[in-house]
Amino acid sequence: MDNNKLNLLIPEDMDELNIVGGAVTSTPFNIRLLLYNDEIERTGDQLKDNVKIIRKGKAEVVMHPQVAKNIAELLLKEVENYQEKFIED
Repeated sequence: MDNNKLNLLIPEDMDELNIVGGAVTSTPFNIRLLLYNDEIERTGDQLKDNVKIIRKGKAEVVMHPQVAKNIAELLLKEVENYQEKFIED
C-alpha cells in the first residue's frame, strides 16, 4: 500500500451546502471563512410585488493560514480543470 495516499471517509449523511458567496477575515492565529446563501424570506403572508431576500450564514470555517493556502491552491486548480473541460472559448 502506498503510504502517501490519504484515506478519506465521506459519511453518507454529510450535509451538502449550496453557497452563493463568502466573506473572509483573519486574526493573528487563524483565517475565518464565512459561507452564505441567499434565501427567500418566508413570512406566510400573501406574495406581493417584492420578495425579500435574506443573506444567511451557513457555515464558518476556521483554519490555520497554511491550511487556507492549501485549500486556495486546490480550488484554483479545480477551477482551471473545470474551465478546460466545460467552458468553450
